Amino acid sequence: MRGQVWYVTVLVGVMCAVRFGLAAYGYALPDDLMTQLGMSPSLNPQASYLVRVWAIRDIVLAVLVLLAGPETIRALLYACIVVDATDVLSAHLSGLRGLFSAADVWALKATAIAALIPEVVALGLILVRKPSNKV
Repeated sequence: MRGQVWYVTVLVGVMCAVRFGLAAYGYALPDDLMTQLGMSPSLNPQASYLVRVWAIRDIVLAVLVLLAGPETIRALLYACIVVDATDVLSAHLSGLRGLFSAADVWALKATAIAALIPEVVALGLILVRKPSNKV
């Protein structure tokens, strides 16, 4: 996110904070996060492994975006958008199958949407912003 105007930096920072914060919590306390999102750790003890896999994915994405320069930020934001959009879709499909209550489905969707909105806006601003000739 280096080399961006301040408002893009703020949006990307919000996305990274949401992504990294939730992922760090999920990695450190997977059973607690599962319980808060409507999953029972006792019914599926293997799920904590999957929560940690997801958490590492999001931690790595957040760090890569934070360290990205102007030449790579767009590609990383596209990747983040795809990841979060598929997370929303997965939560929706899980709700349709009855795997989660309606409230839990919205909680799952909200966690992805909280990162999705600022990253979409940031990417849009990057794409429409005219490059400056400053060195």
